[in-house]
Amino acid sequence: MRQCPGIYFADEASGRTAKIGGTGLGVWEVVRDFSRDQNSGRIRKAFPQLSQAQVTAALMYYSRYRDEVQAKIDANAALTPESIERQYPGLMHFTR
Repeated sequence: MRQCPGIYFADEASGRTAKIGGTGLGVWEVVRDFSRDQNSGRIRKAFPQLSQAQVTAALMYYSRYRDEVQAKIDANAALTPESIERQYPGLMHFTR
């Protein structure tokens, strides 16, 4: 947390998650689209409630711990209705 002021950590079902101070948003949630095209302006449009300092903290954390954040992004992207039904048969049924 000293290396990236404005970031704190929370224990969640998916494990320890880096979050942006004052928001409850995970760094991965905010930089998800940025990681594709490196457009920080997109973050400000998608999350207008974030201050420039909060966006900077998220990007700083992402630049230092890219693999960790990318793993969270990839895990979320893998959650498709089909994968959930395979992983938890009978628990959920998605209608199409």
